[in-house]
Amino acid sequence: MTDDVVGFLSHLKKSGEAQILGVAAGLDLSFSQLRTLFVLADCQEELAVNELAERLALSMATAGRAVQALSRAEMVTRREDDQDRRVKRVRLSEQGRAFVAGCVQAHRAAVRECVESLSADEREGLSRALAPILARGNVDPVTTGCM
Repeated sequence: MTDDVVGFLSHLKKSGEAQILGVAAGLDLSFSQLRTLFVLADCQEELAVNELAERLALSMATAGRAVQALSRAEMVTRREDDQDRRVKRVRLSEQGRAFVAGCVQAHRAAVRECVESLSADEREGLSRALAPILARGNVDPVTTGCM
């Protein structure tokens, strides 16, 4: 059963990732930069670069380089902290938010394509199987991010 679930999820993930990685390559984004965008997308508030580095499990230098590149690409905004000018605070720009939203839509499209290939009975069975898992909480099928 575990292999079946992993296989299914892997199929869905690969379908959406191909589109996302193609866009990321076209924008010349590294994997660290992509991860940075998704972490920032999950935050309502600005993060200091050190907080971002911690969440990404990256060094401050690596996180700082990712932020610098994303700032040049206008995917994030960066400003000095009001209390400590040495601290830089970052958040997604509108362009960054649009990119992440596009990633979410690419994954939704991949899932939609997979679900549409199922018969009505198969869709109903999948829905019944997923219902108790989703009812446990911690999963929001509408807002769950790309990666």
